[in-house]
Amino acid sequence: IFESFFSGKVIAKGNLIVFFPKKKVKNIFANFKGTFKNNHLKIKEEYFENEKKVLRYWSFKKQSDNTFIGAEKNVKGKIIVYIQDNHLHMKYYFKILVWKFTLTVLIKDYMFLINRKEVVNTTYVSIFGITLAKVVLLYKKQS
Repeated sequence: IFESFFSGKVIAKGNLIVFFPKKKVKNIFANFKGTFKNNHLKIKEEYFENEKKVLRYWSFKKQSDNTFIGAEKNVKGKIIVYIQDNHLHMKYYFKILVWKFTLTVLIKDYMFLINRKEVVNTTYVSIFGITLAKVVLLYKKQS
């Protein structure tokens, strides 16, 4: 499901709920364009957080029907992707900029395929076992 859902155009909308240091809610929107060829999924992401835009380039290699290994320039180490039925779980360490300091946070992504065109995603962002933020997104396949 991972490679077929993210092949082509996908949009995502939702919220980033920051818990620390002060609770606030930010709007998130993202455009994805992916291609799957020779067991490699490549995804270009345009990520908008309020008015800030970030470009990311994700690359995943299919290891088996249920496993992918991925990379992105802000990821420390590898992205491990596990798939079971309609559920996908990703875990990785991501470098973020906070107050001019680079922090490496743990990202745990949980995606659930609702139907062939929609995925619900919940992401937890933590450091030293403390949850800093939660992201809730609805992904919609466009093509």
